Amino acid sequence: MALLVSLLIGSTLLGANIFGLTQSLRKPGLGVTDHEQLRFIPEVVWSYSKSLDEIEGLQRLDSREEIAEQANMIINRSLVHIDWERVDPREYRQLVPFWENYFLWAIGRFTDLPQFNRYHYADYRRSLQRGIGICGDASTALSSVMDRFNVPNEIISFKGHVIVEYEAENGVRALLDPDFGVSLGTSLQNLERNNEKVRERYLSAGYSEREINYLFEAYDRDYVIFDDTYHFMTQRYLFEKASYLLKWLLPFVLIFIPIFWAYRIRRRGNHR
Repeated sequence: MALLVSLLIGSTLLGANIFGLTQSLRKPGLGVTDHEQLRFIPEVVWSYSKSLDEIEGLQRLDSREEIAEQANMIINRSLVHIDWERVDPREYRQLVPFWENYFLWAIGRFTDLPQFNRYHYADYRRSLQRGIGICGDASTALSSVMDRFNVPNEIISFKGHVIVEYEAENGVRALLDPDFGVSLGTSLQNLERNNEKVRERYLSAGYSEREINYLFEAYDRDYVIFDDTYHFMTQRYLFEKASYLLKWLLPFVLIFIPIFWAYRIRRRGNHR
């Protein structure tokens, strides 16, 4: 009986994984039919394939500054900023679907852990595939892309907002806000003395005084610097990576055990 249960569970999980390969992690109509649920509405919501193509195109650029500035624009156009705590977590795939990863789904479904109830991906490719995010998602995605192209960078986490600082070949450091799609034009060290210059950049990008005032309240607070995405979300980064490996390994083990057991019994019978 136990072997039959093992075979049934293993087959179900494997079937869910295979079914998931045919599904989109992105909510249908994202950024087109749900404007009332978005904080920032892009003119065009880039597809996952479009985002990946644009990221691949970064290898044609010559300088760190060009790569960083272009990557900032790509991430901004690839992630739609939703009202993270108010939208339906199933509709927007914040609760990771069973067919995507049943480990993440089970923790989000049966526990009260907010980091799994409304999950933030560590792997930037899955964030882009899902197409939604807030400042932390955008900043870890931008940091990961810049790491890929060997652009030195750090994630700067204020209480209320997260941005990224990179270093150009000449040692000059500059801040980028991928959530808002703005290049701040100054370093973290000089942010306070260049407040008006930075404010003008947000205004030129079309953001309201209310939005900008909120940002500057965050910029006046203490901050924490992280080396990269792994440093920013170490435990989740490792668990996510392991869960995506184990989601395939577990069903094969559950299916293999009863098949192997049946094979051994049959072999013993043939030798009697």
